Amino acid sequence: MSSETERRAAEFMPLGVPVFHILLALGREIRHGYGILEAIDEKTDGEAVILPGTLYVTMNRMLDDGLIEPADRPKGADARRRYYRVTPLGHAVVAAEARRLEVLLGVARAEMGRGADSAADQA
Repeated sequence: MSSETERRAAEFMPLGVPVFHILLALGREIRHGYGILEAIDEKTDGEAVILPGTLYVTMNRMLDDGLIEPADRPKGADARRRYYRVTPLGHAVVAAEARRLEVLLGVARAEMGRGADSAADQA
């Protein structure tokens, strides 16, 4: 990944929850809007809920920002549906957000462990 792409990806941090879920739902696949909602539900075991209005407003912003782009409709797919894929910038952004969250998770685990030690010392 080029340093220019990394610099541009950093401009999106921290990433909004709907954007993160949409990028993860698309991954390396091509999906239409409803397929994105289904993938989010499946990948999060129903924990993340994005309503259709939020999805489409967010996707329009992501299109404008260059995170996703229209994709050719798969052969035999419903002609009324629009399909999307993640751009190279979108892949860089989701990777940067995953790294950022990984650091935060490490901090949280360290703090929780420290808190447990403190509670045991006070008992």
